[in-house]
Amino acid sequence: MFEEFSLDKEFDEEIDLTPLIDVVFILLIFFFITSTFIQPALPVNLAKAASASVSAGRKEQVVISIDAEGALFHDGQSLTIEEVPGVLNASPEQGINLFIDRAAPFEAFLSVIDETRLLGRDDVSITTLPAGRE
Repeated sequence: MFEEFSLDKEFDEEIDLTPLIDVVFILLIFFFITSTFIQPALPVNLAKAASASVSAGRKEQVVISIDAEGALFHDGQSLTIEEVPGVLNASPEQGINLFIDRAAPFEAFLSVIDETRLLGRDDVSITTLPAGRE
């Protein structure tokens, strides 16, 4: 008349790993997608400066890199000096941040600074390493 009821018979004795695997895959997808939004970094040996400090008012910036050969890059794409005004005019509300290799020719740096001055921009920062850091 009375049937014996037991929770042990109702549930599987094995642990189901499917939800755990789903969560791991979702985390992997999340990290893959967010890593594509990171700006590609051009390997540049930055110069050292004793007065280097962290910028207090960090905002969105147009990043222009100059490598050791004097080639210009923006967002990982090669750039000519004639294209610099177009890049800077595309986002006039953003500051300009220069990553310059310590072996870069001074002429390449000067040409970028000259273009920013011709556009009337004075919001240029130069990224350097603190003097004690390797």
